[in-house]
Amino acid sequence: MTGRFFRFYLTNISAGLVAGLVTLTYSISYAALIFSGDLSPYLPLGISSALTGAVILGVVVALTSSLPFVIAGPDGNAAALLALMAGNIAQGLTAANQEAQIAVTVWASIALSTVLMGLSLFLMGRLQLGRFIRFIPYPVLGGFLAGVGLLLTQRSFTVMTGKSLTFSNLPFLLGRSHLLLWLPGLALAIVLTLVLPRYKKFWVLPGILIGGMGLIHLGLRLFGLDLEAAMAGGWLFQSFPSTNPLLPWQTLSWQQIDGFSLSQQTGNLFTLFAVVAITILLCATSLEMATDQDMDLDQELCAAGIANTIAGCCGGMVGHLSVSRSLLNRAAGATHPLAGIVAGCFCGGMAFFGEKLLYYVPRSVLGGLLLYLGLSLLVEWLYDAWFKLSHLDYALIVTIVLVGARFGFLEGVGVGLIIACLMFAITYSQLRVIRNTLTGLTYQSKFKRSLHEQQRLQKQGHEIWICLLQGYLFFGTAYNLLRRIRQRLRDPHEPKIRFLILDFRLVTGLDSSAVNSFIKLRNLATAQGLFLIFTDLTPAMQQRLRGSQSVITAEDPTCQVFSDLDRGVEWCEGQILEESQLRRKRFMPMAIQLEDFFTDTSCIRPFLKYLERHKLAEGEVLFAQGEPANALYFLESGQISLFLFQEDGQSTRLQTSSAGTVLGEVGLYRQAPHSAAGVADQPSRLYKLSREALQTMQTEDPHLAAAFHASIAHLLAEQVVQATAGVENLLT
Repeated sequence: MTGRFFRFYLTNISAGLVAGLVTLTYSISYAALIFSGDLSPYLPLGISSALTGAVILGVVVALTSSLPFVIAGPDGNAAALLALMAGNIAQGLTAANQEAQIAVTVWASIALSTVLMGLSLFLMGRLQLGRFIRFIPYPVLGGFLAGVGLLLTQRSFTVMTGKSLTFSNLPFLLGRSHLLLWLPGLALAIVLTLVLPRYKKFWVLPGILIGGMGLIHLGLRLFGLDLEAAMAGGWLFQSFPSTNPLLPWQTLSWQQIDGFSLSQQTGNLFTLFAVVAITILLCATSLEMATDQDMDLDQELCAAGIANTIAGCCGGMVGHLSVSRSLLNRAAGATHPLAGIVAGCFCGGMAFFGEKLLYYVPRSVLGGLLLYLGLSLLVEWLYDAWFKLSHLDYALIVTIVLVGARFGFLEGVGVGLIIACLMFAITYSQLRVIRNTLTGLTYQSKFKRSLHEQQRLQKQGHEIWICLLQGYLFFGTAYNLLRRIRQRLRDPHEPKIRFLILDFRLVTGLDSSAVNSFIKLRNLATAQGLFLIFTDLTPAMQQRLRGSQSVITAEDPTCQVFSDLDRGVEWCEGQILEESQLRRKRFMPMAIQLEDFFTDTSCIRPFLKYLERHKLAEGEVLFAQGEPANALYFLESGQISLFLFQEDGQSTRLQTSSAGTVLGEVGLYRQAPHSAAGVADQPSRLYKLSREALQTMQTEDPHLAAAFHASIAHLLAEQVVQATAGVENLLT
């Protein structure tokens, strides 16, 4: 037992120390990224902020993450945007001759951004909004990350030489004295690019960084440069009094914070929120795929929110979980949050007691690490994406990068979102809003009618045209629907329609911008003398169509609304039959109705003696659900509906039968219980053929029984044909 505990602590502590060393290196790199160029004199401030964030983020996220080996710390994407904000603030205050306010204002912008980011992330997690961020278009996300890669690449040269990588600075960067400053960093980035994808051992990255520092110091010694000379030549960072995280609270004057400069960074702040939130979810998804373990995205948002809020209140930098460091921690054997706590505490210890360590870290090593990160993102999203994405999606990524490089990162992101929205609207508007179309010939209602009525509906069923709609209806898709209906009405080769049914069962939503197209459709229906029937409308859709620009009104009989497609088709069939002489007939005796059932009318009179006459009052049950099916019924008058009752008491109408139809034939022949209950909708008269009477008929009059079976077979065959035709049309 003691040996197992010893291995547990040894493994997690050693893994935490390795992850802590890498986190420390990244944190100092991000601080150098933000406080570079004209801000380099304030680098101790940036290191204090970065290490404060590393400690708090590492410990809090380790304790609250949904995976036990997660390592968190300052984030490179966020650091690139913070560097942009810091540069803007410094530039504005320098132009206003307020240099004394630069340090405290930049530090306040970092701390305030971290607090606001933490509160936003926590709120998103509590509201369970993690899944919605996944709906951001993938190319826009790629443009985000490619733009961040460009910023990291440019800023890496700022770290190494004091000048950003731009066309105007190329003569400066290609000069001999400065070429030597960034070439080692480029060599380090190339080595990292070639080695890290191939070798996954936890010690590879720290070993390369330590080896790079050793080689550069060896070179400096060979050229006879001591630490002071190396600092003066730009090889090493300038000395500073301390990296104590309490430095800002000890040295800064809060009265010098420039609120106007902070307010001007609102746009960059919103971009920071979007990038960090997306990056957290991407990192979590990547960890899920790499480790085959599930993560709670909302919990990760809450964990990052709590950690950033605490870190920001202490002056720390924005950060979150890291894929590379978490996988490195896991590869080193970490199985418990203890490793993350050790990593955070390691950064804290170095902050208090390891201030002289930075003296020995060459600028080209930190710059090379940033250059590697930037080039990795650019290769992934500007090279690899060419082979993975469509040309249109790839063009969007390139557009975001070019606009961001020319006009600014925020502008690039904004243009990308606008283009993505336009692409989505254009693409979605080209989708089929009409999934398929049916007519009254291929789709009948569940109202079972007599043979004469069925024949009438077969002759006039083409007058019913059904459009099964799908997707989300807005101005583009609704206009396409209107255009498609106009084409159908103008087609001289198609039969004339009188009933246009729009079924919304597969429609996910109806935008207010689509109402105008439905108003035009209603006017078109009025002009053409059509009935416009809406089925399966949700309450929200009905509210849209009955709003201020009413499409559906109680006074206008042109538009009708029904709960489902079956009710709508039933109403249309009723209208067709109402205009014929069939619906005006008051009563037809069973003997006459059986003329349509038997092909040989001589069978009718002998058949009647095997039937029992029954009367049902309205609401009376003919047979109960689950009751043995031991008879079939001929409905002489009235109306019977079949209802399926659920365990919770809810019922669903399966079919309604009118005079001249047969009920219970399937159950009788299958010798199975009734799957639904038969209830009289109105006073009804029926003739019952029991199983015993059928057996007697087969014994006494085999010829009559054979004729009966043949008629039932024909009836069932017709039902199968109709059902098959309806299914085939629904699937096309």
